[in-house]
Amino acid sequence: MKKGFIIISCVGVFLLSGCGCTSNNKQSIMKDYGSDYYKKFMKDYAEGNDAVEITIDMLEEANKREAASYDLSKLKGCTSSSKIIFTLKKNSTDIQKTEYKLNCK
Repeated sequence: MKKGFIIISCVGVFLLSGCGCTSNNKQSIMKDYGSDYYKKFMKDYAEGNDAVEITIDMLEEANKREAASYDLSKLKGCTSSSKIIFTLKKNSTDIQKTEYKLNCK
């Protein structure tokens, strides 16, 4: 009886708190799109910078210019100012660290 209660409690907590799957999925999409955007439009000009920021608004603008075709419906519910920040290796244009600042419903 006690084991059953513990299992049911754990499942209940998981269901109530959510698994964060949507958040992780949006981070993954943003990383894919952000990496592509960085390589296409920023990498050649990034040397000497500590970090670069790529917003959903920037991805949308690239779509409008027909320079890219990012499926932004996958980021539906996120504000246009949501962004990914790539910290660059010192004296390099290679990405060292990724930080997400997504404002999503």
